[in-house]
Amino acid sequence: MTKKNANFRNESRSITIADVARVAGVSVPTVSRILNDKEYVAEETRQRVHEAIRTLGYAPHTQARRLRGGVSMTLALHHPIESPHELSSVIEIPYVTGAAAAASEKEYFLNFLVSQLNPESILNMYRSNQIDGIILLQVCMDDWRVNLLRENNYPFVMIGRCANLEGLSFIDLDFENAMLQAFDYLIELGHQNIGFLTYPQSWRKIGIGPAIRSLEGYKHALNKYGLHGCYREIGLNSVEEGFEGTNDLLQENPELTAIITVSHLTAAGSIKALALHGRNVPQDCSVMVTGFGGNFANVVTPSLTTLEWSPYEISYQATILMTEKLANKELPAQQILIPPKLVVRESMKEVR
Repeated sequence: MTKKNANFRNESRSITIADVARVAGVSVPTVSRILNDKEYVAEETRQRVHEAIRTLGYAPHTQARRLRGGVSMTLALHHPIESPHELSSVIEIPYVTGAAAAASEKEYFLNFLVSQLNPESILNMYRSNQIDGIILLQVCMDDWRVNLLRENNYPFVMIGRCANLEGLSFIDLDFENAMLQAFDYLIELGHQNIGFLTYPQSWRKIGIGPAIRSLEGYKHALNKYGLHGCYREIGLNSVEEGFEGTNDLLQENPELTAIITVSHLTAAGSIKALALHGRNVPQDCSVMVTGFGGNFANVVTPSLTTLEWSPYEISYQATILMTEKLANKELPAQQILIPPKLVVRESMKEVR
């Protein structure tokens, strides 16, 4: 005869909250309070209940908890992409994985939305209890999503910043100071002629924050050091854009000793264009990238000096912030600027 372990697990029926209460020696309402973290319960009682849950293998019915609490336990991460094929070229996947990790840690589901939502569709998601909060990517200076959610008092967090930040929570890269940090290092190496390959003009015209703030930071840095600069607003996602942009910069200022780009692909194009002009990196011209490095910075020859930041960490923190806002409606607005980290590699050199 096969022996079975004597424990509380019973494969013939589901473990219930009443079973947990019986084993822990408490009432069903007490177990419910502990599961929902709604009222004070003595720590000894709380530990006893959690031990009973582990022993029994009890899994709370998530949907039932959601219905009882009037919440969906679901967050949305929204990027306003015009067509699905653009996804891989405009967003770093770590944004998605960072948000997903934080949501899972806090026992939330995460929906990644890449469609062009309209006001009614966003409002319906809240009204129909499909989501509890939304995290916005690609935020414009005057963003209709922000205006809509603010007017209707729905919880949200921005990855990025709009112009009017009163009472709003966001986490963003400090683009202005990133450019100053880049200049400080270049000036220390003796560079005076510094070109810039920045975000597309179309982004700046529709008010996308990084495009505006990076160019403003570049101009501010030029003024700080009394330098004359030259820049081109180009596409981010091709070597060809960097190649053509660098050719334009060299035509305007053949004496350039350094070029800053905001994309690793355009930096590769810049190195290619400089070589065509008989200029080696870093001996004749230095190249720096102010953007997410990943592994690409070490693949290019020479390896790229970068001002790096982590899309994963930014998205993770934004999602944690979203859950904190949902847990505490009175939480003051949290406004966080992330400084980039300078990682010096082979593409920089002192001016002779």
